[in-house]
Amino acid sequence: MEQDVFMESPPIVDIEVLEAAKENIQPLASGRRVTTLSAILTTPHAQRDAQLNSARKRHRMNVEVALQDEDDDPLEAYVRFVNWTVENYPQGQSAESGLLELLEEATRVLKDDRGGIWKGELKYLKLWVLYASFVEKQTMIYRFLLANDIGTNHALLYEEYAAILERQVRKSDADSVFLLGIARQAQPLDHLQSKHTEFQKRMMSSLAMPPPPAPEPSTRRIALGMTASSTSSGPLGLGRAPSSSSQSEVFGSGSRTISNSRLQIFVDPTGSEPQEESPMSYPDIGTRKSRVKENVPEVQKAAGTTLKNVGRARRIASGSSALGTAGSTCKIIPYRDPGPGELAEEEPAPAPVTTKLPPKTPARNVTVVPFRDPECPEGGAPCTPRFTPFRDETPSTSTGLVAPETVMKPKVAGKGIAVLSEAEALRKDPLKNYSADECHLVDD
Repeated sequence: MEQDVFMESPPIVDIEVLEAAKENIQPLASGRRVTTLSAILTTPHAQRDAQLNSARKRHRMNVEVALQDEDDDPLEAYVRFVNWTVENYPQGQSAESGLLELLEEATRVLKDDRGGIWKGELKYLKLWVLYASFVEKQTMIYRFLLANDIGTNHALLYEEYAAILERQVRKSDADSVFLLGIARQAQPLDHLQSKHTEFQKRMMSSLAMPPPPAPEPSTRRIALGMTASSTSSGPLGLGRAPSSSSQSEVFGSGSRTISNSRLQIFVDPTGSEPQEESPMSYPDIGTRKSRVKENVPEVQKAAGTTLKNVGRARRIASGSSALGTAGSTCKIIPYRDPGPGELAEEEPAPAPVTTKLPPKTPARNVTVVPFRDPECPEGGAPCTPRFTPFRDETPSTSTGLVAPETVMKPKVAGKGIAVLSEAEALRKDPLKNYSADECHLVDD
């Protein structure tokens, strides 16, 4: 038995690790090994990728050697490669695992290898069945197998094909597939016949089962029903007050009601009896004007009263203080126009004192001495000033690691349609790598 990629598997499996990653583990019908899952999930990503890549290269080399060697078994090499991929990539088909591309390669390469000796092998048929489980057009795969005589002597082919047709509600086609396998004596024949019998029982039970009853219209609420006593009322059902018997019919649980009835107003039966008036502490609450007397000022007579005007008194006081004597402390002196004789007596205003500023430009009598390069010859043309260009420093050799080129290839878009990846293209068209002559019998 081949050893696993992760050689050091822990003897005790931590269930918490599996519980935390259970959403990323694809379940298998045959189950998964717990030790392998624990070793994969507990290994750091860097070490995990390195180990998986080395193991993948080893399996790829084994496949190439088996295809070139006539005495080797390439089917067994491909089966080991596929089983290793399924077991060590618990998330299933992904870009990292490349399971879909591997299954397509194995089924296509082994189809015509060595004269097609692998067409009758059960392992080769299981590779096709696993490949069909990842594509959208599964019936295309099985029609291709029947047309190319691949696995036609095994009951697994007809059972899986019939199960897919039954899920697509094509029961007559599924029954024909079962009958075809039985007629070809596919092995094991007893198992195929038992599956066919179970299929027939399911068909008979579905035919004998009565159709589901039509949903009954929802009944109206009893409180909205119309009683017989309310028919004699007026157009709005207000002709007379309902009696106690009608009250029980409307609100009772077992009363007989008529549909499309009007809503009845509940009347307390004890309200018709006169009740004794209780003595009130406040027989008269008064009028609204008397109740809001706290918000109305008391009215008094204005005869003989003096109205005070506080604002006018303040203005008079401020004016009298401004017109006071010179010894007053008021800082604001009002302006007064001078008389005719006062204009001549006024002294002339002193001339403004100007500060002489130094001239911004030199005087005209100052001679300008031009700049003269001492290196230039006397009377010759001026020399061009020397210019030292900028020069980068010598780059130092970096000792760091150079980042490898990316392995992601951009998708080239043509005519507005994005090019699909290889896995997506195989999912939509599983036989895209075959010629038209091989696929003319299996087109949907």
